[in-house]
Amino acid sequence: MPLRPAADFPPSPDPDALEATYQECRAALVSANRARGALKSLSDRRGLVIAELQRELLELEADLADEARAKARLYALNAKFSGVIRDLEETGDAMVGLIDESERQSGYWLVDMFRRLMEQAKRWRMVKARAAALASEADQEIVSPEQLGGGS
Repeated sequence: MPLRPAADFPPSPDPDALEATYQECRAALVSANRARGALKSLSDRRGLVIAELQRELLELEADLADEARAKARLYALNAKFSGVIRDLEETGDAMVGLIDESERQSGYWLVDMFRRLMEQAKRWRMVKARAAALASEADQEIVSPEQLGGGS
């Protein structure tokens, strides 16, 4: 039964038609209540869906924040590793240069070259120790794919 506006019902019904008017009003009220119930049920379902979507959105936001923190840590570790590798390359190149130069020299210059080579070897050891400390730090901060949100 379609919903009927209040104007369809007389404000002062004829006493002879009172029973029929009452039945029509009651039928219209029952129909309106059914429609209201259906709308409320639909609204409740939408509310549940909205609440679930909000919960999932909060979880996604938290996952993205975790991923951003993990990526920032990885980027910082990568920058540190790049510096250590650059130092190792520079030290190695300097040692090779000193060895090449010492092969062309003899006498006192050779002693000076050996001293400079020893300084580079000490530097090499310090950089290697820094690399080992950094690797240890990286092991403690290892991030699994699940923590990054990837999973694969």
